Amino acid sequence: MYKRTAIALAVAFAGTAAAQGTARPDPADPKAAAPSRAAYESAFKDYRPHTDPEVGRWRESNEEMGRLKGHIGHVPGSVPPAASPAPKPGPAGQGGRQ
Repeated sequence: MYKRTAIALAVAFAGTAAAQGTARPDPADPKAAAPSRAAYESAFKDYRPHTDPEVGRWRESNEEMGRLKGHIGHVPGSVPPAASPAPKPGPAGQGGRQ
């Protein structure tokens, strides 16, 4: 058991040591190369300004409602059937606490 633990720790420490292997340039050295910056990408590059939807003609809308014999939600057969009632909860568990 001790041997497995020692091997696991050695592997973990070796992995962290390898991750820290690259040396950073000295910030006080004026000749040191600066790290490259990520390219700037605006949050608004795909922005599309709001446009109002096209307004339909009121006569055409009224004629369509007359043809359908009603308005949305009032057209016969357009309302889905009522859902079955939810099952009643069982008796409170955990010693009757609610």
